[in-house]
Amino acid sequence: MSTDAQPPESDPSSSTSSDRVHPAPAGYAVAPRVGETTLARVDGLRVAARRIAGPAEPADPPDRCWFGEIRETPLGARALFGDVAGDPLCAPDLAAEVIAAFGAAAAEVPSPAEVSHRIALALREDHARGHRPLVRLLLVERAGGPAGDGSLTLVNRGYPNPLLVVGRRVLGLEPIYATPPIGALTPGTFRPPELTVAAGRGERVLLYTDELAEAAGADGTPYPFAERTPSHVGGDFADALHRLAVDVEAHFAPAFPGDAALFLIEPGPLGT
Repeated sequence: MSTDAQPPESDPSSSTSSDRVHPAPAGYAVAPRVGETTLARVDGLRVAARRIAGPAEPADPPDRCWFGEIRETPLGARALFGDVAGDPLCAPDLAAEVIAAFGAAAAEVPSPAEVSHRIALALREDHARGHRPLVRLLLVERAGGPAGDGSLTLVNRGYPNPLLVVGRRVLGLEPIYATPPIGALTPGTFRPPELTVAAGRGERVLLYTDELAEAAGADGTPYPFAERTPSHVGGDFADALHRLAVDVEAHFAPAFPGDAALFLIEPGPLGT
């Protein structure tokens, strides 16, 4: 099952009853959900998110809040994915603060690294008050105009290295140095590196969170993303994370023992 955060790419008459179509807001929410893929698209970029969670009853209020948003800005398409972990009483509000800070910076701040810095600064007051949440996030930019043709710029704070899927090949997207989550250091004191990669139409970037990287399946091994990802995330974009999630869940059967997320990014032609 999938939900589309904007008008579907196919004929609306073919949509299922689970498709939800909304007028275009300033930003499209793409927070991952269990058992369904959330989709969104702006000029030059489309994204998908999906959550994989075990059968345990979630905490109320939750101690982890997943979030995601994609925006079309004068600087190009920009997307944000991540989660807040920490005090269950604060995590939902802090996730909202992250989204608000991203929205305020995305249209005017020239670099994704500086957008990340602005988000961290927005959380400094909470940090000073003794709330020490960890905010992991991935920022993705598809620059507008000729400068953006054929490339994506990524800023990764606290997640495993994303994978670039080019046909049957998989390349790990490793920055010049790893960056801790926001909150591991005093927020706003650290500027993360950017990584710009060539990525054409049909080539996709997959982010899987460290809960999936570290968990062991029934045979005692982690899920082999590098080997299996190309078989599942090619083809129709709307179903790609469903296909991958089915295989991931089978590897961890009878149930995945945690709470994790998958995010998929694909650049597209500008001016569509």
